[in-house]
Amino acid sequence: MSTKPLWIIQADAALRRAARRAYDTAVRTGTLLCVYRDGKVVRLMPAEKEAALREEPSEYGTKKP
Repeated sequence: MSTKPLWIIQADAALRRAARRAYDTAVRTGTLLCVYRDGKVVRLMPAEKEAALREEPSEYGTKKP
């Protein structure tokens, strides 16, 4: 028996489905994906086998003196 509550398992599955649909849509339309990686938001261009880093965004939410 699983130690996680059922709603956590269902939420995880729903998030994985949503991520897959977003990836498939980005591949089909040739648009960038925004993901959180290594503590930063990065924009990725999806490739055939895996998403390849296309460019990094400017620092969001940082104040300049």
